[in-house]
Amino acid sequence: MESKNLERIFNFLHQAEHLKSTLRYNLLTTGRRESSAEHSWRLALTVFIVATELKIRLNQDRAIRIALVHDLAEAVTGDIDAVKIGRKEFSKIEKSRLEMQAIQKIKDSLPLKLGRDIYNLWLEYEEGLTPEARFVKALDKIETLTQIVEAGHKTYDAPEFIANYADQAVRNFPLLEGMLKIVKRKLKAEFKKGRILWKKEYDTYP
Repeated sequence: MESKNLERIFNFLHQAEHLKSTLRYNLLTTGRRESSAEHSWRLALTVFIVATELKIRLNQDRAIRIALVHDLAEAVTGDIDAVKIGRKEFSKIEKSRLEMQAIQKIKDSLPLKLGRDIYNLWLEYEEGLTPEARFVKALDKIETLTQIVEAGHKTYDAPEFIANYADQAVRNFPLLEGMLKIVKRKLKAEFKKGRILWKKEYDTYP
């Protein structure tokens, strides 16, 4: 039984490897597009660092696990980014449907308890009902904005979708308002460098 389960785990890890080549909207400072695996890694690191530094009372281990699996469905579906949804090129309902099918497929490929655990962590993030899920979701948006700042204004082909990208998620976890203010200040400076209009409503905070 143990040998069979290990085989299934290796198959799962092979599936997860696809996240290394699943490209996101964001660019890296090198000019190439960021992968979902790279984003998930820095998000998990950010969860650990920020929860520790701000002494946020939550289950840090669970939050890190949520961060590691939150984009796992993209190993099957690819990345369906917020810009595509904002431009009505893809619907939120269809995105949710495809990702639910994908995570169910991943769950069924694993040993029973492990599959259930990963599925439940992913669903917890999607539903956003626990402090851990809301914390990770807010940091997910902040990490994405940080990458956008790092890539620089020359990469901004959809500025109208960027500036308020993290606002709602941080409203749901206000302890991260300070982090959002820092990132927005840096983003505003990039807009200015690129002579991109920074609208008054972009200055709003949770």
